[in-house]
Amino acid sequence: MFEQLVQVTDASTHPEVDLLLACARTQITPELSARIRSLTQNKLNWMALVRLAMRHELMPLLYRNLNQVCRDCVPADILSPLRARFQFQASQAQRLAKELVRILPAFQEEGILAVPWKGPLLAQRLYGDLSLRESGDLDIMVLGRDVPKAQAIIRRFGYEFSYLKDLGKLAHDVRTRRELLFHRSDGALLELQWHFATRTARVAHDPERFLQRFETVLLAGANVQSLPLEVYSLILPIHATKHKWGQLKLICDIAEILRHPDLDWHYVLDEAGDLGIRRMLEVGVLLAEDLLEVTIPSQLARGLKFDRTTRALAAEVRCGLFKEPTKNWRGEADFPFQLKSRERLHDRACMLYWNLPSRLQPDERDRLFLPIPEFFSPLYYFVRPVRWTWEKIMN
Repeated sequence: MFEQLVQVTDASTHPEVDLLLACARTQITPELSARIRSLTQNKLNWMALVRLAMRHELMPLLYRNLNQVCRDCVPADILSPLRARFQFQASQAQRLAKELVRILPAFQEEGILAVPWKGPLLAQRLYGDLSLRESGDLDIMVLGRDVPKAQAIIRRFGYEFSYLKDLGKLAHDVRTRRELLFHRSDGALLELQWHFATRTARVAHDPERFLQRFETVLLAGANVQSLPLEVYSLILPIHATKHKWGQLKLICDIAEILRHPDLDWHYVLDEAGDLGIRRMLEVGVLLAEDLLEVTIPSQLARGLKFDRTTRALAAEVRCGLFKEPTKNWRGEADFPFQLKSRERLHDRACMLYWNLPSRLQPDERDRLFLPIPEFFSPLYYFVRPVRWTWEKIMN
C-alpha cells in the first residue's frame, strides 16, 4: 500500500525527521517516550514520515515504538498498514534465519569457513529481535580461495547466478570483484562475498583479519557462528562508507553497538588504527552521537581524534541524509568522499593508484567542458586533468 502512496510525498519537513530519529532505536527512555508523544501532537505529514522510514529501512523500529508509546495518536489508516508491513517483515526475517541455518552446515561439511554477517544474524545479535532490522537477503563471507567450492554449494540449494553467465569467468571475478549474487525462483536472494571492502577502498588482509574472533548466537533454534560486536564495529563503517552513510539504518547499527559499553574497545581502536580505518569509525561514532544521542563509551572516546576532516565528512553526510535521493543513491559513494575517509597518506596514494585508469577515462563532463571534433577525441585524455583542476579551483 505505502509503495503506491509515498512517491508524491515531501519527506524533507523537520517534524517527520525528528520523529523518525526519536523512534530509530531499540531503547526508549521515559524522556524519549514523552518526546515521541509530543511530536505526534504536531501537524504531521504521516505519509512523509512513512516515506522517510521506507527510504532509511526503519519501518520496523518506527512501528514498534509508535505502537508501544502512542498508538492512540497515530491515525488508524497509518497504523494498520504499518502493522501489516511489520508482520510481513517479521515473517520474512524468520524465513531468512531458517534458510541460513539450513545452508551453513553444508559449508562446514566441506571444510569451508563461511561466516554470515548483516541480515538476520546481526538483527538477532545487535537488536535482540529478528523483526527489528530490515533485511532482504543473506550475506555470507568466505575466503577468496573457497569461492569455487562455496558457489557450488549454494547452487545445490536451488540458487542460480544473477549476473555471472559463464563459469569460465569465475576466476576473473574472484580477482576483480568482491561478491557473487544469487537468486532462487521463490525470490530468495543471497550474496557470497570474499571481501568486506570494495576494490576502490581496499583494506589490507581483508577478510582474514576480521575472521579471527567469533562468538555463538542462537538463531532459529540453532547455534550459529557469528562475528562479535567488536568486529562489527570495524566492518560496518567500511560498508557504510561505501554507501556514504546514505541510510539512517547504517548509523543505527553503530548506535546500537555503542550502547554496549562493556565491549573490548582497546581491541577496536588498535585494529582500526593498524588497518587505517579509524576515520571511518570516527565518522560513524560522530553521526550516532549527533543524530541518535548516543553516549560514547569513555574507553572509546579517549582513543578517537575527530579531526577537522572527520567532522567535515560527518557534516557532509548529515547535510544530505534527509534530502530527496538521487537515482543512484544506493550505489557507491563518490570517490573523493571515500578518499578523504582514509586517514593515512599511503592508503590514499594506493587508492589513487588502483583507481587511476577509471579516473583518467574521459566522460561527458569533459566533452561539455571543451567540445572537440570526433577526429581529435584522444585529446580528451589531456582535457580531463585540466577540467578536473579547474573545477577544484572554482569550488
